[in-house]
Amino acid sequence: MFLSRRQFLKVSTGTVAAVALADKALALTALQPVVEVGNPLGEYPDRAWERVYHDQYRYDSSFTWVCSPNDTHACRVRSFVRNGVVMRVEQNYDHQTYEDLYGNRGTFAHNPRMCLKGYTMHRRVYGPYRLKGPLMRRGWKAWMDAGGPEFTPDVMNKYKFTSRYLDDMLRVSWDTAFTYLAKAMVIIAERYSGEAGARRLREQGYPPEMIEMTKGSGVRTMKFRAGMPILGVIGKMAVTRMNGGCGALLDTYIRKVKPNQAQGGRYWSNYTWHGDQNPAHPFWSGVQTSDIDMSDMRFSKLNTSWGKNFVENKMPEAHWKLESIERGARVVVITPEYNPTAYRADYWIPVRPETDAALFLGACKIIFDENMHDHDFCTAYTDMPILVRTDTLQYLDPRDVVKGWKFPDFSKTYSGKVQTLNPAKIARLGGFMVWDTNKNQAVPIHRELVGWHFRTSGIEP
Repeated sequence: MFLSRRQFLKVSTGTVAAVALADKALALTALQPVVEVGNPLGEYPDRAWERVYHDQYRYDSSFTWVCSPNDTHACRVRSFVRNGVVMRVEQNYDHQTYEDLYGNRGTFAHNPRMCLKGYTMHRRVYGPYRLKGPLMRRGWKAWMDAGGPEFTPDVMNKYKFTSRYLDDMLRVSWDTAFTYLAKAMVIIAERYSGEAGARRLREQGYPPEMIEMTKGSGVRTMKFRAGMPILGVIGKMAVTRMNGGCGALLDTYIRKVKPNQAQGGRYWSNYTWHGDQNPAHPFWSGVQTSDIDMSDMRFSKLNTSWGKNFVENKMPEAHWKLESIERGARVVVITPEYNPTAYRADYWIPVRPETDAALFLGACKIIFDENMHDHDFCTAYTDMPILVRTDTLQYLDPRDVVKGWKFPDFSKTYSGKVQTLNPAKIARLGGFMVWDTNKNQAVPIHRELVGWHFRTSGIEP
């Protein structure tokens, strides 16, 4: 039978429509009737899903630990374990129970104290990139196997000291790692001990004062520093014992000196290593940045963050700044970028890089010109009244201008009993002078005229 194109399309369309209607009719007859549920919470055909939902937070046991992945916050948190695996991590909310040796106890105000990184710390523990053993750079191992030749441009290029990021990392045993570490310490101690070592240091551009402090020991050129994650017991005990104990034993072996003449290495804290805490703070007032108490922020009327992105980079402590806002404090943020802390501030002062000093000095001038500074604190606790020589830019020492002046006896005071400073060390540190407005002349002061002692001395700078 012959069909035209038009006839074929008519027949095909009708056939498809008939099949579709028949299929839909058959499908409707196979459906079950709808179950009428008046109140889903009161009656439901299957509630087993609720047990699965609730059980996701079930745990077999829990324990607390200190989270220090790569910071100094050291938050005490709690992990919940199920089937031998840490399922989740939460804040422990127990800062009010912390107490020091003198009975000083923390408050509830320190809670909560944790960050989003800590919440996911257990993922790093079970993750594929967790480091479970020592690694050694291939080029460094080859350099050690060659006897540790002295650095020259060719040597540094050959063993990839100038391109370490391009080198391979080798998995080694703990015995191998410790053996190579010991060999490296011996090489350094031998190379920089004695006059030959001092000559090398001079050739490398080290100032005479630093070379003098090595006291002829190559061990003194070694810098030991605990990484942030081990700033606790391991960092402060194991690394310092490695530094002062094993280093001194190595010095006796290299220089053949007596135990009381042996020198250890130099332990650098995380702040002195990176320099991320301003050394001017203790020089100026004797107090380091880390000595402040974050809880003081709650009572501040003007809260200033200079170069610090509190919300993103100080997450466990960010609640203090937010609480100061809740209490009516004005917040100032001084940063080049408009960061998450800046958009919470009343005043954002964007500064160009390398102009912080100009802004800071300008602010200081206004503070002093308008007499807004704490005069008593500045005179009693800072070095601001101390006279400085214009020719050497060093502190004016009383021995330079007062004939026969001598340091007091500190053997029974703080400098001698606590800081264990002998007369030779005190003399090396030097003395100070201030301009006394009562006498209208420069007068000597010593290292212990601080705070109450200075205020009761009768000197008025």
